[in-house]
Amino acid sequence: KGVGIGGDGWTFTFSLLGIAPLAERLGFVTEELAEYTNQTLGGLLNASFGNLTEVIVSMFALKNNMFRVVKLSLLGSILSNCLLVLGCAFFCGGVEYKE
Repeated sequence: KGVGIGGDGWTFTFSLLGIAPLAERLGFVTEELAEYTNQTLGGLLNASFGNLTEVIVSMFALKNNMFRVVKLSLLGSILSNCLLVLGCAFFCGGVEYKE
């Protein structure tokens, strides 16, 4: 149970509202930096700073001994990235090569 008025639902909602602009700004800055570099360095910057929000959340979770949260966050990130890439590949393949 959450402490205070409202509990865990409100804590989650306000945490989400607080971290969403950070993720958006990081993505924007990374894209802007990538425009001034070559394609390889731009991709490396995007891959490095694209997950910075998750790293920050994981650092706070580790500091508070929430090891399960960190493990499941990493698992969710890996699965969502794999499923997103696989789904996009299937979709593009289906659009390009119709039976």
